[in-house]
Amino acid sequence: MTKRRRSGPISLRTTAERNALGAASRYARANDLSSPGETAYLEALADARNEILFRLVRGLLRGRPAGLADPAFVAIDRSDSNDGASGSARGPFAIGDPSEPPNAVDDPSSLREALSPEIDVSVDRLRSLFDPLRDRHRRFALVPFPGSETLLLAPLAARHGYDRFRFDGSIRGWSPAERPGDSSADETAVESTANDANARETAEKPARRTTNGGLERIAHPVDLVPLLEREGAFVDGAQAERIRFELSDSVANLALAQLAGDVHAKAVDAIDAGSTLEAIAAGVPAADPASAFERIVTDGHPFHPAGKLRRGMSAADGLAYAPEFADRIDIRFVAIDRAFALESHASGSDRLTERLFETFDGLEPAVEQELPSDAGRDEYAVVPVHPLQYHRTVPERYARQRDDGRVVPIPEFARPATPLLNLRTVVPHEGERTADGPISHLKLAIPVQTTNVVRTLSPNAVSNGPRLTDVVRAIDERESFETLGILAEPAATCYHPPSGPDPGGEAFDDARHLSALLRAAPSAHRLVPDDGLAVVASSLVADAPGTDRPLVCELIDRYGGSVDARTDGEAALAFLERYVAVVVPDQLRLLSAYGIALESHLQNSLVVFDPDDARPVATLVRDLGGIRAHRGRLADRGLSFEPYPNSDLDADGERDCYRKLYYALFQNHLAELVATIVREREVDEADCWRLIRTSCERTFERLRGDSSVPSDRIRRDERALVSDPTEHKALTAMRLRGKRHEYVTSEVANPLARYA
Repeated sequence: MTKRRRSGPISLRTTAERNALGAASRYARANDLSSPGETAYLEALADARNEILFRLVRGLLRGRPAGLADPAFVAIDRSDSNDGASGSARGPFAIGDPSEPPNAVDDPSSLREALSPEIDVSVDRLRSLFDPLRDRHRRFALVPFPGSETLLLAPLAARHGYDRFRFDGSIRGWSPAERPGDSSADETAVESTANDANARETAEKPARRTTNGGLERIAHPVDLVPLLEREGAFVDGAQAERIRFELSDSVANLALAQLAGDVHAKAVDAIDAGSTLEAIAAGVPAADPASAFERIVTDGHPFHPAGKLRRGMSAADGLAYAPEFADRIDIRFVAIDRAFALESHASGSDRLTERLFETFDGLEPAVEQELPSDAGRDEYAVVPVHPLQYHRTVPERYARQRDDGRVVPIPEFARPATPLLNLRTVVPHEGERTADGPISHLKLAIPVQTTNVVRTLSPNAVSNGPRLTDVVRAIDERESFETLGILAEPAATCYHPPSGPDPGGEAFDDARHLSALLRAAPSAHRLVPDDGLAVVASSLVADAPGTDRPLVCELIDRYGGSVDARTDGEAALAFLERYVAVVVPDQLRLLSAYGIALESHLQNSLVVFDPDDARPVATLVRDLGGIRAHRGRLADRGLSFEPYPNSDLDADGERDCYRKLYYALFQNHLAELVATIVREREVDEADCWRLIRTSCERTFERLRGDSSVPSDRIRRDERALVSDPTEHKALTAMRLRGKRHEYVTSEVANPLARYA
């Protein structure tokens, strides 16, 4: 997200925006960001509204949700802008370059035919629609909403890989039903009409569309909900209300998060360091340097329409517990009668309880003090608990278990930890170290929904993490990957009835709300040198604190100097080539040779850099619960594991593996990085994707030289990667239909095929 504009007064539109005002004002005053305190937050709202709106419309364009008419695309030819037509859009509508979307149209007549027949508009009126815009914009996406007789116009700056559209200016709505002189329309089709502010988020004063057939700027993403509702895009009315809330909550949280960016900038500016990497690592307070980079990511999920949703976490909660605001939270602890606990650990690893006692001095006697008088310490397992879960969920959900001693909170013991990007993973602060190196990370359950789901920790994850740790360790011993590390999850525990919970029942909720797992610290991995910095990939596309450009630009500059690049574009391509070399090949080998598809999207990937020259040296991937494992391919290599019942990670064929790795690594991770580099640097995107394609081809060619990997399997894997069009995980369509884990897909253009 770009830096916010200093604009004029802005009104609070939604309940979420109003609820966040007090917390934002307090934070701004405390950090000397503005006077009066609320000014900084109000200034951030306009850009936050735009950004969430862009994500929603972007999702509509490439996700093609059920119920919506297909979008159309036009490119205006400006060649006649100085002729007798006085700039009127009466000349041809040109197709533009070959990267135009496949259903682009070349003249208004064709455009009229491409639009939904319910939108009745003459060709002349359609031509005149572009008159006020042609001097500023050349290409547009048009989204028809026949039920409202409305067209949505989104000016396009670029179409990046996998049909990721970048917009160039405001998104507007236009209704041909309105005629000049018709002033009877008190409401536009782009605003909600209900009065209940808690249900339908509305403007305090309805904006009116101009009555001369003009365009109305869409000021807030919730303004699109009525349009979508009239098209039947939602699975039901309840889902429409949920989306209203999620969009408004995302806007408020994103605006609030932008204030944290200013605070980080002050901290980094105060550091005298040799590079931006070192300044962030030293200047942004955190438990360790890697955690500092997680804290500078303030924008949320880059594709999800509710990418900054935190349902269950108020604005004040966010200031206390979200990583952009809090460098430390106090993790708590709860003991569970072992007869009602599921404990899982990898081969050669201690149970979670023993690891906690080793890590946190004083925890063991604190637990013993709280246990029932007739119970021994060995009869109980211990789990770390997020403070929100400890104070909100444990007292009510486990009231009966507390009464009979099955669940025992430990009220007199807490330890500080830095929350990471996903809110629920925390890094204990230095000063309490295990005997074998850096403190492991702790993944906790929290009662907060981000994107599609509440971020608890299921018994599936508790059971599968350590089992998969054994598998990936065995693979690593065989392969000795030079650039890929997978962060182990050696121990985990959750509340678990002796008979096991029904996956759809209340007992399953009891299990997933009181659970935790241990994850290896990135700095402990063999691929991280003593002076190396493990940087979460999400931070590369976030603005570096104190600058107006993404962190990756700082790294490109530094790396380009070390390789004597002559131009910005040359430096960018050299950096990307090295980056791809440490991110892609080993993951493709892991898929083809072993059937393991990692979920290596931006948030799950940590890239290790040499701080001297910003050279990428390795990549680490976390979250074993998100992978897919093809047991047939594992069996071919003499490996096996038995997943917890009904586990998603048990791949349902090869396609399941392709969906996981190819979406996460290429459509999410690399596509977003490439789009950022192309936007910021003078580099041809086609060159970027050719470079990535070449790396993939070389990897598959090396695999063909390995007799242990069937050649027909390699062909299938490669064909699926470069198929055009390719399958896209349509997050916006999933959310409109109320899907959480079930995929909704669309087809998008594949840059690996297009730029071959």
